[in-house]
Amino acid sequence: MAASHFATSQGGKLPLVQFSGIVVGGDSLYGIPGVYVYVRKAGRGTITNDAGYFSMATLAGDSVKVNALGYKEKVIVVPKSDKNSYTIIVELVEDTTYYPIVEIFPYPTEEVFKQAFLSLQLPDQLFYSRSASNLNPYILQRMVMNYAMNSNENYKYSLRSQLYPGSPAYISGVNFNILNPFAWSSLIKQARRRKN
Repeated sequence: MAASHFATSQGGKLPLVQFSGIVVGGDSLYGIPGVYVYVRKAGRGTITNDAGYFSMATLAGDSVKVNALGYKEKVIVVPKSDKNSYTIIVELVEDTTYYPIVEIFPYPTEEVFKQAFLSLQLPDQLFYSRSASNLNPYILQRMVMNYAMNSNENYKYSLRSQLYPGSPAYISGVNFNILNPFAWSSLIKQARRRKN
């Protein structure tokens, strides 16, 4: 008697159902995290976990809405049956929305913008002084010396040092230049020496 009382609602008309399942995308069987699963009429719901799983208490006959950003909303009606649990796999379909292009101009019309742009006069002295200060060799050298290596450069350095241990030419990044005629003459001379 206690179990049947627990499985029914307060009014005794609609039984309580433990509604659970997993929400997947239309193109894969991986669960979608952060999907809203809620009964709008009752004002209660839950969110799927990292694997796309959810579980919540509902009444038989409730309309459960499943909603996620970028997917079409789906409504599921909890069936009325003698069982006190209902498990389902919810497949959501992607919803792609295209918005019209919005162009933002700083002037009311394109013609006014063209006139303002063409009448703009920058002082040449200011332009040349800024470009000269940006290309100052001392500042560029300081920037190169203080610039830290990123992960890609560290990986290449480590790979070169493993492939060519003890070869300072390869470690520093200098290798044989195919288009250099002096390198070719040196290679031919070395080949002749080995032949003799």
